[in-house]
Parts: sequence; structure tokens; C-alpha cells
Amino acid sequence: MTNFKLNKLAIVAIAAVSTLGVLQTANACSRITLDTPHGISTVRSLDWGDQLGNVTQVNPIGIKRSSETPSYQNAMQWTTKYHSVAQVEYEVFDGVSSDAINSEGLAASLLYLADSAEFIKDYQDTGAPSLSFLDVISYITETYATTEEAVTAFNNNEWQIAWKDGLHGQQHGLHISIHDKSGDIALLQLNEGGEMRIHRGDVTSDLRVMANAPLQQDHRYYVSKVNLSDLSAKEVPTSISSLDRNLRGLFHTSHVTFQQDKTWAQTRGKLLSTFNAGNLVPQDLIDPVNGETYASWTQFVYNHDNGDFLFTNYDTREQIGYNFNDTLAFTQTMCADTVEQAAQGKNTLSFSACENQQG
Repeated sequence: MTNFKLNKLAIVAIAAVSTLGVLQTANACSRITLDTPHGISTVRSLDWGDQLGNVTQVNPIGIKRSSETPSYQNAMQWTTKYHSVAQVEYEVFDGVSSDAINSEGLAASLLYLADSAEFIKDYQDTGAPSLSFLDVISYITETYATTEEAVTAFNNNEWQIAWKDGLHGQQHGLHISIHDKSGDIALLQLNEGGEMRIHRGDVTSDLRVMANAPLQQDHRYYVSKVNLSDLSAKEVPTSISSLDRNLRGLFHTSHVTFQQDKTWAQTRGKLLSTFNAGNLVPQDLIDPVNGETYASWTQFVYNHDNGDFLFTNYDTREQIGYNFNDTLAFTQTMCADTVEQAAQGKNTLSFSACENQQG
């Protein structure tokens, strides 16, 4: 059974490969966020060269939290303002919150972006309280109610990302999407010269789809060469590369329509089929950009309004769900091993107190 350690300095042993090899193997994961008759909804996958786990962690209002960022002048300390539920990966990443949503319908996603790694050396500490990769997603959803509020705070130098501290003793490129129940989206990326760039849009813009490298401006150039309105899809590529997954995601989401008279379950099914057609990565395929293989191991779909959450383990195709609203009575941090409970045949997630909680 997974030990739910919330230890910010814990290190896991990763295969002894070069930094470049790690970055290439990691070049995966996708997210789509769309408007539906039942409200804004998000589908997210976690793809990697090794099998991944998933723990669902609930942090109610009033929990004191902190982030460990030894390379920075100020480390963030905060108290949860909004009830938040995060998806945490321990098997490979030892406690990284990859995705989270709060009681106000604000969600945030952390995805790999290998191209940003080379710019970390030029990023300068702004003096703002800093957040490690482990904590930044949870901090956003535990502190802000809307995308605009989170971005305004970032622009006002109220928080920053601890790029130099990296993860597992290595520096990595990542990027962050912040998306709320109004459909407002912000994409935060580290660019050349250590410059933080924030792309703004909504669910009608190209920010409705998120993949990995390259940077957003390069994705846009690649997509501009293809006619997305051509339903014959003759120009739509089929590889698992991030460039192609992003393009396919934009193609499929530009043609999907959600009908008003359909139930949430039917709408959720359509969301998943739309995502899976363009962004789910099957096992054993090779990415032509880096020569690596990876697969979608875990996936979740959630509704920013009604609180529904459905998890799928693509190693076994087992599923389990819960509703955000059912966690609102919790007064302490609670955890559930999503993969383990799905394997036990449960349909609804059960929570218990997290073990060895720190910060």
C-alpha cells in the first residue's frame, strides 16, 4: 500500500540515465478543457515511460502548508483558503501534485515541457515566495478563486516557481495551466532568457488543448500549417509526439458539439472519446521526435461545476470516481490510493487520514 508521505525533500531513485534521456522519456501528458451544457470540464492524462500511480489528496480550509525551496531567498508558507482536491503521483515523482481543483471551480495542471529546461540557468529569483514543483499546483488551487486572481498575484510578484531546485536532484522544464469554471485559461511557460511568459485565452482559444514541448508559440506555428476545418483530416498527423497530439486535440475539439438534452454521463463519455481519439497514448509506440516510448497510464475527467470526478487506470482499464462535494465535510488532510481502490473493484473512492503528513 502506498505510504502517503508529504515530505518535500524526499528523493526517489530513478533509472541511471542522462538528464537528456530523462527529459526525452518524459515528453508526454495532455489536457483538454471544454465548455459543455453541464459546465466547464477537463480531461487530463499522465503519460510516462514507467507505470504511474495516483493518490487523491484533500486539503480542507485552514491547513498550514509550506514549500521547501533551498535555492531561493523566500520559501512560500500559506494556509489553505479554499477547499482543494489534488491528484498526487508517488511511484515515480514522490509527491508531485499534477492536477488539482478547488471549491470555486478553479483548477490547475502541471505538465512536462522539456524545452524550458535550458532556460532555467537564466531565471532570476524575483524575491517572491517560491514554490517547488511538488507544491505549486496545490498552492494555486488552495489560494485563488479564479484564473485572473492567480495571474494577477503572479504578475504582482506574490509567488514564483522554484525552477532551479528542480525535482529528484535534476532540473526539469515544466509548464502550468490555470483554468476556472468560467472557461478562462492561463498558460505559464519559461522562455528564452529566463523570461516567464503567460499566454491568456479561454475554452474557445487554442489554450483549450495542452500537451508538452515545444513552447506555445512553436505549437502555434506548427498548427498554422494545417487546415483544421477540413474534416477529411488529410493533413492531421498520427504520431504520438507532443506537436501532433496538440494539433489533433485542436482538430477534434474544434469539431465536437455537446447537445443540451444529454445527461452529464453522456456528455462525459463524449469528452473522453474526444480526448482519447487525439491525445491518449497507447503502449509501445515510438515518439519520432525523440525516439522514446511512453504511454498514458492514468487519466481523469472532472467537471468544474458539479464536482464529478472519474479516474481511469489504463494499465488495467479499471475506473473509480467520487464527487468533490462529498469531501467538503473533511476537517483534516485526507488521502486515497486511487489505483489501489480501483483494483479492489470499488466504484467510489474512500478516504482516510494521510500518513506521515508534513507541511
